[in-house]
Amino acid sequence: MINSLKYLRSEIDQTVLASLGIIIIVGLVTLYSADHNQSNQFISQIVNIVLGLIGLFVLSQTNPRVIFSYIPFIFIISIMLLIWVKFFGLESNGAQRWIDIGIIKFQPSEIIKFTAPLMLAWFYQKNEHNINISSHGIALMILSVPFYLILTQPDLGTALMISFSAFAIIFTAGLPRKLLIGGSFTLLIASPFIWHALEKYQQARILSLIDPFQDALGSGYQTIQSLIALGSGGMIGKGWMNSSQTQLNFLPEATTDFIFAVFSEEFGFIGVLAIMMVYIIFFMRLSFMASRMQDTFSRLATLGLIVSIFSGVIVNLGMISGLLPIVGAPLPFFSYGGTSMVVSLVSIGIIMSLYSHKSLIAN
Repeated sequence: MINSLKYLRSEIDQTVLASLGIIIIVGLVTLYSADHNQSNQFISQIVNIVLGLIGLFVLSQTNPRVIFSYIPFIFIISIMLLIWVKFFGLESNGAQRWIDIGIIKFQPSEIIKFTAPLMLAWFYQKNEHNINISSHGIALMILSVPFYLILTQPDLGTALMISFSAFAIIFTAGLPRKLLIGGSFTLLIASPFIWHALEKYQQARILSLIDPFQDALGSGYQTIQSLIALGSGGMIGKGWMNSSQTQLNFLPEATTDFIFAVFSEEFGFIGVLAIMMVYIIFFMRLSFMASRMQDTFSRLATLGLIVSIFSGVIVNLGMISGLLPIVGAPLPFFSYGGTSMVVSLVSIGIIMSLYSHKSLIAN
């Protein structure tokens, strides 16, 4: 028994686990307040966390060769789920993003956040001795399928975050700079067409960045209420369960996309600084682990998963502070959400498996 515990401890990175524990516990405390002391979402989130931690521990003990062999199958399943959403998905608030099978409701686009990076890393590992322009073209084709399906839900935020992690992998795999520059120039030229292809509400959210008070009761409402919550917290905050923006129902999506605004109002600048330090330590440790990977798949997969989670943090914080458009992006390990929580924890389990078995893979 003691030997088993020692082995388990050697497979689990203590710094990452401790950082995760702090973020998750603080998120639960904030969720209880944001949900007006109701127990439904709080209990549901605890269940989500337990399921995610089980996935983390199981995968951290799994030989990466097993994970590697199942990646194409898992990716195809996730694409099939997105196709199911397109035709039969549950619609809510004007978006068709969920599958409801009675006992559970989940969001397949969140699953793509880890299957797409793994699939691209698998592809480059299989072609590591013959990576060329054609390889990058195939990688972009692999990315384009889930990107299109998610974009048409519509879910611009998730589509962009998947793109960030995918392009990080493609660039690291050896994408020539001239192609990167050419692609950026093409994107710039195509920006007017992309703008007109956006939904009206998406255009309004982007325009609200310039002046949210132009439509204070419409597209700018969420940004304004979030900024009020951020500012009213002051240095030390108003105290737990004393956030007026939340308790008086001014702040929309308080338990999901805007939960960090709730935390900011209750715990102030000091609290924000403290939790940001924990996130920094978390990502620094993950970056260190990525730098020690000894093979193409482990290096690219770890990079993609880290960027996927990191972009979620950046987009969410930029969104609630008015620096980025409102796109519907939960804060990893903090916001309420079953699929997001489980997928994020599972991603960490895969990274731990790759790191603890790095010598085995290399040999």
